[in-house]
Amino acid sequence: MTETSVVMDRFMERLGNGGYEKENQPNNGPEISSGFIDERSQSYPKLLRSGIIERALGK
Repeated sequence: MTETSVVMDRFMERLGNGGYEKENQPNNGPEISSGFIDERSQSYPKLLRSGIIERALGK
């Protein structure tokens, strides 16, 4: 049986070498631009006004 430290060392090596596809990482996500930030900034007030949060909390 392989020791835990050996398994973790191999895993970290593969992770560092791109041996695993990493989802939701900054280099795989959208380009962070002023347009992206503006779009995201506008989505939060819309969410608050939508009433979804109140319904989810049962208020």
